[in-house]
Amino acid sequence: MRRILPERSIRALGALTVALTLAGLVTAAPAHAAAGPDLRVTATAGQGRWLPNDEIPLDVTITNVGDTKAEGVKGEVWMFSGPYFAVRPDAWGDLYNRGAGTSFAPGESRTYRLRGTVSTLAQGDPVFRVRVIGSAEADESDNDPEVTVGLVPAGTTDRVAGHLYGDADHNGLPSPGEDLAGVEIRLRSGGPGVIERVATTDGSGRFTFDAVPVDRYYSVNFDSFPEGWVNPGFGPLRVDGAGQHTALEIRAGRPLTDSLQASARLDKPSYAVGGIATGTVTVTNISDRRLTGLWAGCDPAGEGVHLEMPSGQWGDFDPAKQAGVLAPGQRVEFKVSGKVPHKSGYTGRAHLTCYIASGADTSGPLAQAAGKVPGKRVDERGQLWTDKNGNGRPDTGEGVPNTTVTLVTEDNKLVSLTRTDATGFATFPQVGVGVYRLRVAGQWRTVGDTTAYVIAPPYRLGDWYQQVVPG
Repeated sequence: MRRILPERSIRALGALTVALTLAGLVTAAPAHAAAGPDLRVTATAGQGRWLPNDEIPLDVTITNVGDTKAEGVKGEVWMFSGPYFAVRPDAWGDLYNRGAGTSFAPGESRTYRLRGTVSTLAQGDPVFRVRVIGSAEADESDNDPEVTVGLVPAGTTDRVAGHLYGDADHNGLPSPGEDLAGVEIRLRSGGPGVIERVATTDGSGRFTFDAVPVDRYYSVNFDSFPEGWVNPGFGPLRVDGAGQHTALEIRAGRPLTDSLQASARLDKPSYAVGGIATGTVTVTNISDRRLTGLWAGCDPAGEGVHLEMPSGQWGDFDPAKQAGVLAPGQRVEFKVSGKVPHKSGYTGRAHLTCYIASGADTSGPLAQAAGKVPGKRVDERGQLWTDKNGNGRPDTGEGVPNTTVTLVTEDNKLVSLTRTDATGFATFPQVGVGVYRLRVAGQWRTVGDTTAYVIAPPYRLGDWYQQVVPG
């Protein structure tokens, strides 16, 4: 709850206190406990370089110095000046001022850790009172301590600078000759009023951003990255004027595919839905260094057509362990089994696809194998088209009519033959789901990928479109 005490009210309270003091009505607190409940409250804000939306800690200590139990004790913030210091209602716990309140026995003391936020630096530091009071307070004079939260001054800027290197020798440190020059780095703030700065690494791999406005979140992205290096994915950065990001060392690594090879094979050419398929995954360290923290992640795209494999089949290479080790030249084989998923009956394929990673580095090789899953039959429709206007997409009037099209297996066996209509569309009737190739007869030849994925509803991808040119 936000309550502002008018300045004249504060002055009036001060004058009244002076008058009572002169009249001898205000005396020092007695040495013994006050009669009735008497809460004494202190409050301290955490020190730090606080920015908008930071969760700023506020410790509130409440002690009942009276001789009677305090009931219905509640707390709230009364603002004096600066930006509003917002404390979430649930942060108050049993002190929440819209609840029943809590109680304190005589002599009992408790400390509450609250957290508050501000939304701007433009209004200076927030100054407020934390007011805690019970239902029958004997003395309210020490119930509302004043608190000032020190924010980073408005307009503060900082410097972000560092060095980008490619760790060719894998020692985790920059070495001579590893500087990466000519890489564009983008520093982008978060939230409303987005600020983006761009810098390019010089010949020694160094970059600088000057006069960067403070913000609790800056993303760091790299463009024009040299081929063969893995984007380091550095950041985010908190920029608060403390100068903690003036000598960054950002490491780019080589992909794990430089050091690892992986392959997979299945035990059968085809399977039934719900059946068990067993695969062999082979991983080889082709580098001259010891590799650690290795693990295997399967079904990377979550498409539902990969074998449903229970955990516990990978030993130290299990994703939960990430403790695989391979010496230079060492090879290891894994036998893994999984159930052919229901969706495979609609796509005609069951896949074993696993990537090999090291810790957070997922740039390793893929081990892939697929088996056929005889399933549903569907009419497969598509269009032959030629790009008359050169815009790279099929438009009205670009269909190729009266042309023979064939559907063949991946080993070039004929499955179905049909002919396009006046608009270039053709339908292969009742084709078994699976992966095929398109072939065109006559004066035309195909352009690009000729793969046709025959998939049954509700997973069907839509009509196929095959571009052709005069052949």
